[in-house]
Order: sequence, then structure tokens, then C-alpha cells
Amino acid sequence: MADGKGRLTGDLNFHGVTRPVTLDVAFNGYGPGFPVSGPRMGFSGAGRFKRSDFGVNGGRPFAGDDVDLIFEVEFVKK
Repeated sequence: MADGKGRLTGDLNFHGVTRPVTLDVAFNGYGPGFPVSGPRMGFSGAGRFKRSDFGVNGGRPFAGDDVDLIFEVEFVKK
């Protein structure tokens, strides 16, 4: 990661098909958290994949082929 940003590559299983995907990720920071829960750190991420790459075609005229994947995660030290 450079400047708190990087890329995460892994396998995504969608509709019974597994394919590699790469997501853009950002480190949001580290902090003490609440006294009873312990320190924590957070990350954000985003990426895009095509439904058709996972065998999902047609049947949904209101849904496009591109799927945006956006996530926020927080890890708490126990």
C-alpha cells in the first residue's frame, strides 16, 4: 500500500462460479476504540465485475451486466 491505498486480488464466488477479481482498497485509520472493546482499524474497498463472467445472463431487464461491489470493514483487536 502506498499512501494508504492499494489493490487487493482474490477469488470471488458468485452464482456458483469462482473467478479472480481485483479491488481498490484504502486504509481508513487506526484508533483506540471504546475502552471495553479495544483498538480497531478500518478499510474501504470497491471494485466492479460483470454478471455474465459468472454465468448470469438475461432474465432481468432492469439489471445491467456490471455489478459494483463496495465494502467497509472494521477489525477489532481482542
